[in-house]
Amino acid sequence: MSDDDDTIRQGAPTRREYVKYGGAVVGGGLLAGCAGQSDSESTPTETNTDKNSTPTDTETPEESYTATMPPVGELTLEEPPSSWVGGLGFTADVLTALGHADGAVGMADPRFWYQGFYDFLDGVSAPSSEDLTQFTTEDRDTDLEVLYELDPDLMAVDPNPIISIYGLDTEEAEEIRENVAPWFGNESRRKRFDGWTYWPVGEPYRYMSLTEYIPKYAALFGEEERGEALLNLYEPFIEDVQSRVPPEDKRRSLALVNGRYNPENRDGWIVYNPKSEVEKTWGKKQYRDLNVVDAFEGAYGNQSAVTVDHEGLLEYNPDVIIFNFGITYRDFEGENLIQQQRDLLRDPPVGSEVTAVKNDDLYIGGTPYQGPIINMFQTEMAAKQLYPDEFGSYPGYGELSTSEQLFDRQRLADIVNGDI
Repeated sequence: MSDDDDTIRQGAPTRREYVKYGGAVVGGGLLAGCAGQSDSESTPTETNTDKNSTPTDTETPEESYTATMPPVGELTLEEPPSSWVGGLGFTADVLTALGHADGAVGMADPRFWYQGFYDFLDGVSAPSSEDLTQFTTEDRDTDLEVLYELDPDLMAVDPNPIISIYGLDTEEAEEIRENVAPWFGNESRRKRFDGWTYWPVGEPYRYMSLTEYIPKYAALFGEEERGEALLNLYEPFIEDVQSRVPPEDKRRSLALVNGRYNPENRDGWIVYNPKSEVEKTWGKKQYRDLNVVDAFEGAYGNQSAVTVDHEGLLEYNPDVIIFNFGITYRDFEGENLIQQQRDLLRDPPVGSEVTAVKNDDLYIGGTPYQGPIINMFQTEMAAKQLYPDEFGSYPGYGELSTSEQLFDRQRLADIVNGDI
């Protein structure tokens, strides 16, 4: 970045003006700001920006949209965002569920916003990954110039993974908040790693469950009714599936294997702990909800994964192998990495003795970047893969007949499309 670029940026007018700690509106435009770090209920509010007004004034109060989310705190907007930038697919799916997919203009990495399930919902679509601008570089840096060019109304992403992973510093995070768009996101996919930053609060902030995001983004986008309808469909579905999980002695054991890496490009098979150490994380939520029996339980040594060779797979001998990120890696940059995994498992004489391999119970798994739409499909998918006697067999990726479906596709599509 040149010194000239910095000079231009410092002298540029601020696009987003802030209300901080209940202060007065500065200028016109959008209201946006952090007003403390409380996490109270997110609701639309009505404000009157004339501090000299009295109860006899006839002016109609202006409606505003307020929501609170750690770590960024309270955010108030004069109108719902018409454009937004996301991270790796989670908030993109939340906003798609709330009917705002078409506002996407950029992402940290659009390749990881999985959109295949939208094909099974009438009238639901989203901008293709090719049409979205990536604001991170191959060197894991953040391109501020790209963000200025995108000029979104909202940074729908937690700033801390961008700081911790993609080279953004806190001064640049503040610059984005003041000159581009406010941040609004909370990264709770998995346990936060050592070296995680805690901007702007300076201390650890709480994890959020998947369902907590819906009313918060709904309030900010003026979609409270749609958010409530979505929760009324989503929560009973999850509760019903959980109530039907077989007793422990009837559950098949699972090995959740990395869908990309294998002994040909790493030193073994990477097997993940399917039960998150942090209850509210959503990266592997479907496996926690399905109360899976983990074939490798006790083998992780306080880590999130363990690496084993073919003999290690045979030692723990899972009944089912599910390839994590499978829906992404079955067609990734022109390669079917899942088929490569299956072929490697079937060829060696040791690997072919694993129960899951012998019975051909080798399945594609879901993406961890799952909002409510993706999670409903992936919970259904995993339920059928693991417990076919209760939920019906898994026929392979694709549309299911109505009798095989575990939730109402049409109702979900209607909610997304605004037919509430």
